[in-house]
Amino acid sequence: MNAGSQFWLNLWREGKTIFHRTEVNPDLSARWASLQLPPDATVLVPLCGKSLDMLWLMEQGFRVIGIELSEQAALQFSEENQLTLVKKIYPQAISYRTKSLTIWVANIFSLDQALIVPADAIYDRAALIALPANLRAHYVRCCLQWLKARGKILLKTMYYDDSEMEGPPFSVADEEIRQLYSNCPIIQNIGETSRQVGEQDPLYARGLRQVTDKVWSLQAQ
Repeated sequence: MNAGSQFWLNLWREGKTIFHRTEVNPDLSARWASLQLPPDATVLVPLCGKSLDMLWLMEQGFRVIGIELSEQAALQFSEENQLTLVKKIYPQAISYRTKSLTIWVANIFSLDQALIVPADAIYDRAALIALPANLRAHYVRCCLQWLKARGKILLKTMYYDDSEMEGPPFSVADEEIRQLYSNCPIIQNIGETSRQVGEQDPLYARGLRQVTDKVWSLQAQ
């Protein structure tokens, strides 16, 4: 499946956002404190969509920077959560801001590095696994350039038999995670859950029957 920019823009335009979760991810609320960030830390959320995880991070006192390809996602996030966001247009990006949140509407691969305030941490729930293999290394390089020295990363991935389903979301093996983030001195798998995919899961209709969800904690150089 071609999971390029137009693919995702089409999904948002057509309202086919079954990947959006209507609750805060339990791994975020359960494991975020283990990163031991200062209370006013800045958190980068790449490919953020309209994730409620951003609200949770804001409620904990963090400053949040989201990067999202679809302007429609940013507008829906504002409307659905009664947030007043101030819009500003740049040559290759649009920003929506409030006191503790900035959402950059742009292609992450061409977003000007200078526009993003260096972050203390990155939260990646489903960004890496949304990308095909040929884009993952570029994505990781982009993210790490916006992360402070010794910055933290909480990363969620999934692993499954590729013969069952074609992504996205894509299966990413442990070996690839360690290769992609080889410049990070700390790479720890802090959670792993294997589960049967139930018939109510949208991925069941695409052929997926069993998946292993993984949570990683990383620290940059």
